[in-house]
Amino acid sequence: MNAIDISLDTDAVAAEIARLENERCRALVAADVDALDVLVADDVIHVHANGKVDDKPAYLAMVRGQVIFLRASRESLAVRVQGDMAVAVGRLLQSIEMRETSQRIDMDVMTTQAWRREAGGWRQVTFQATNR
Repeated sequence: MNAIDISLDTDAVAAEIARLENERCRALVAADVDALDVLVADDVIHVHANGKVDDKPAYLAMVRGQVIFLRASRESLAVRVQGDMAVAVGRLLQSIEMRETSQRIDMDVMTTQAWRREAGGWRQVTFQATNR
């Protein structure tokens, strides 16, 4: 399919984006960097709730060595589809532990994500978290 394909099943795409986001949350908790490498686009911009901005190498390094994700779960996710792009907005609950200090941080954030359809499937290209 391409951006002008009128047969685009937006409900199916929305369900796929929700599935992929649940997979991303699972991969965070499992520290499955290989899965995250597939889910996140090479040109991703990941903005944390504290304003820190990561590109893909920094994001994967954070998961690999800086943060232990104890929990990452979705309360809800609203998805809007427009051609080869989808925007997902929803509440995300996370508990993390900083490896260096063992500090635990519980987060309740709203996120906005953009997902882009690429040759290999949908990839997250933007993530923005805002504290609730």
